[in-house]
Parts: sequence; structure tokens; C-alpha cells
Amino acid sequence: MPKRITVTATGDSLITRRMPDYGDGAFADMVRLIQSADVRFTNMEMVLSRFHGTPVVESGGMNLSADPAVARDLMRMGFNLTAFANNHTLNYGEEGCVRTLEALEEIGLVCAGAGRHLGEARLPAFLETPQGRVGLVACASTFALGQRAGAQRPDAPGRPGLNPQRFDTLFVVDQPHMDAIQRIAERTGVERQRQWRVWMGFGHPPKREGEFQFAERSFIVGPEFGVRTEPHDADLAANVAAVRAAATISDLTLVSIHAHEQGTERWLPADFIATVARAWVDAGADMVIGHGPHLLRGLELYKGKPIFYSLGNFIFQHEYLERIPADDYETLRIDPARSAPELFRELSKDGTQSFAADRLYWETVLPLCVFEDRMLRRIRLHPLSLGFGTGWPDRGTPRLASARVAGEILEWFASLSRPYGTEIMIDGEVGEVKIA
Repeated sequence: MPKRITVTATGDSLITRRMPDYGDGAFADMVRLIQSADVRFTNMEMVLSRFHGTPVVESGGMNLSADPAVARDLMRMGFNLTAFANNHTLNYGEEGCVRTLEALEEIGLVCAGAGRHLGEARLPAFLETPQGRVGLVACASTFALGQRAGAQRPDAPGRPGLNPQRFDTLFVVDQPHMDAIQRIAERTGVERQRQWRVWMGFGHPPKREGEFQFAERSFIVGPEFGVRTEPHDADLAANVAAVRAAATISDLTLVSIHAHEQGTERWLPADFIATVARAWVDAGADMVIGHGPHLLRGLELYKGKPIFYSLGNFIFQHEYLERIPADDYETLRIDPARSAPELFRELSKDGTQSFAADRLYWETVLPLCVFEDRMLRRIRLHPLSLGFGTGWPDRGTPRLASARVAGEILEWFASLSRPYGTEIMIDGEVGEVKIA
């Protein structure tokens, strides 16, 4: 008999509040869908330290921490697999990172993507199900300096943090503009300083022929103005190796990537994300789960394997943070005398701007993917709404979308996926991906 494994996955669980079993049908039916799958993944975008640890200056937006008990709520909803590699992994320093890993270990929620050193952060995690063994490799491309895990050495310890998938950004300009940039660099003395840093061993020469570095940016000449991104070679090689190792000893292999980086629009992924996702499939991944930008991006079927470029938000409760460190008030330019709720009210101008004012951040899809002996057989899409347009405290908790909203979400997701050649058939409140 073929090994049949059903996978569901969500994007970011930015969960700050305890979540009971809400009695309404839209929530209960969503939970039943999640629990119907064998593998139930969500991204843990929350430090589970109950504010223990030291908040950092570069917080990736703001420093997030919650009671570890929220992870138990996620497990009660059905989740059995998670990633902890994102731009909030070290929001409360190394202590917060390690406390989170310990909290997840204690309750048995299988986690990949972070560790007490780089080797541990890159290790695949394995979920044992009655239908088969499932491996997960998790990484992030979006994170502040110092948040990636450090490698162990025989004579020096490693550093807790996340598994990185770094990338290079190249700004493409025409020759006249390149000439102007080089003149500015030379006449301001910036180029002499750069060359001195290289000579001292603290700087590095450009990687590519024709590349010019100015103001910590890399410029190249091309036929059209634009921004090009390329994966960091060493990180890609290491993550490919991790995927290959996981695929060797599992019945199904998943990869999670937390990536905010965008193309020409925020719902389009940056170039390097497609490059690494396809490389992971080539290495043996059966499904790639993207998240990070807090909104949906498209679905690609590459060599018959699904690449979800972003599944957006699943739980989005940033507005209910109980404590906000002083550095975040300064970064956001909010009067430190304000309470946490007052900060969020001011940040959104009473719901007229920022996340609160854009429905894209409050709608997503819940996929149910069926595999038989690693072959993708079916993907059904169930639209979810997080309560766009509702007030506090309802906004941020997911439920199955109403019929009208469900259709609009599916139409939007279909339009995002169409450029990849992915066809989504819509039947009322459910989408069905056409499998070749």
C-alpha cells in the first residue's frame, strides 16, 4: 500500500494571547480541518519566554514575547510541527531563544530552524506519524545582525540563534548612473575608505566582475534599472545538504523559510527565494512553506512539488502585546508614556493605516495537501479570515471565511499563482489546485 500523508500548513502564528476553544462554527470547523491532516505545521513567530531575557534594539518591528502556554493552545488546535527561524527569534536575546526551545521540547511540539549553535539550528527535525516519518528543515532570510546562530569550534562555543539563508542584493543601473556613483564615491573619499578596509582585512572586494560597492550597497550595470537578489552560496549549500539528509531518512520532507523580501510588489517574492526553493526541491524537498511578509504570495508547482511563497498570517495578535520595551517606543517614535494599547492605536491612526487598514494582512488560505509515496495527489484550499474590519479584541484570530469573502480570497490567490502556471479551480468556498 502507498504511504499516504496529508499535510496542512499555515504561515505566521504571532500569538500573544491564550486561545480557548471558541464555540462558533467557523472556528470549530477550521480546527477540524487542521486536525484532519497527519502533519500540521505553523510558524512560531513568538518568543515563549514570558518577557524573560533581554530585549534587543533591532527587533524586526517590535520585541515579541508571550506565555509559553500559548504553544499548548496551538497543540490543542492540532499543530504538531513548527519552525522557530524568523526575525523575532532573538527578540529577548539568547535567553529568550533557549527558553522557547525548551518550552517547545517540554510539550513535544517538534521544532526546526533554531538552536543553541549553528549545527543544531540547521539540523532537520522529524515528526513521527502513523502514516510515515516527516522531516523539516527551517531557515530565515529576514533577521537582524547577530540573530543567526554561530558555529561551534573545538576551542570556542557557538551562539544560539536561527538557521540563516542569507542573500546578496544588487542594484542594477545604467552606465551613466554607475559613472556618477563612482564619481561621488571618489570625490567624497568613500572609495578610499573602502579600499583601506579591504587592505586592513576588515572589508572584502566585490564578488562579481563589474560590481561596485558604495554606501554599503552593491551596484552593477544592466539593461534595465532594478533590484536583483542572489542567495548566499555557503548558506544555500548547507541548507541543501540538510534537506538532502532529511529526505534520505524520511517519507516526506518539508522546508520552511521566513522571508519578507519582495520583488516589485510586496506580494511578489524576491528573486533569490524562488532560486533557493527550487534548489531545495532538487535536493529532495516535497513541499516548501514560505511565510514572513504577513500576506499571501503565490503557489508554484515545481517538478510536481508545491512551493507556497507565503501563506501570510494565521494568527496575528501583535496588537495585544502586554509589554513593549523602551527601545521599541523610540524606534516607532511613540511617546514612552503611552500604554501598549495606546501605542498600537497611535501607530495605526485609529485603524486608518498600517496593518489594521489593509485586508491583505488579515486573509489567507489553509491548504490540505495529499501525498502518496512523495507524489502530490491533491491540494484543497480553504480560505480563512482573521477579522479584517472588526475591532479589538476580535481582530487577529482565524476562522473559516464567509462565502463572499472566501471567493474573493481564492480569486486573489489564483491571480498570484497564475504567473507560475498554477491553475486553481474555485468551487464555492473551496479551491482545488489542478495537478498535472
